Amino acid sequence: MKVFLQNTVRSLKNFSKSLEKKSILVDKPWALIDSDLEVQKLIFKKNNELILSKDGQVKIGKWDYFPEAKSLLIDRGDDKILCNEAFIDDAVLVLKMDGTSNNYFVLANENIIPDLDAYAYLKKLRYNNFNITTRKLISGETLEIIQDQSQWDNPKVGNYVTIDAELVSDGVYKSKSTNIKYYVDKSKIVSIIHEVSYKTKNGFEIMVEQNRHNSYAKGELVWSNGMQVADGEYKVIGGRNIVVKEGRIVKRKIF
Repeated sequence: MKVFLQNTVRSLKNFSKSLEKKSILVDKPWALIDSDLEVQKLIFKKNNELILSKDGQVKIGKWDYFPEAKSLLIDRGDDKILCNEAFIDDAVLVLKMDGTSNNYFVLANENIIPDLDAYAYLKKLRYNNFNITTRKLISGETLEIIQDQSQWDNPKVGNYVTIDAELVSDGVYKSKSTNIKYYVDKSKIVSIIHEVSYKTKNGFEIMVEQNRHNSYAKGELVWSNGMQVADGEYKVIGGRNIVVKEGRIVKRKIF
């Protein structure tokens, strides 16, 4: 989760507001889920008083903001912490402990995020701002595809991809619900392959790895039961007959 936050706040940097506009911070019902998975509530008052509540137990602390460092000093009574702005908007405060690389505090505004799921909010915000569409993978992970602004849920070669906002390893990523495989190099889609099954007139079933979802072409791989098919001609029901050599289509025939 720390890596997700680090990558997400970096990508959303240009969309962040600042606590210099104190109306974002003060007199709002901020809450965070602590390391014990319990909810802590914080209310920053205009007079720099800080009200902290957990399980109905209330403490009074103080807070101060230093605009020259974009830092928030929080006095919790038994300790003081200095946090730097990481990402700020009306719904979420992401603060990073000063002097650390990825020690974050994430506060949600209860009025805007009643379920306090700030991570889901940040993910959705990133998806909307960068026109990201997703594909569930057979691995259980979610492939995030960063599209051009003109695209709409239509991945194409050249799109960059991430998982949990992090660049992915080179390899093949297979969709869970469709017959599509995404070949990725340096976190960029270099090929999109559709695995399409066909029946032949003698009852044999083949699968073609094709670039277009509705037609096969010369040079594409042909499989059956996970193995390359034998050389020869295959009479495809509802499509052009194909000639296969060394597991690839070398010719399409009308009859």
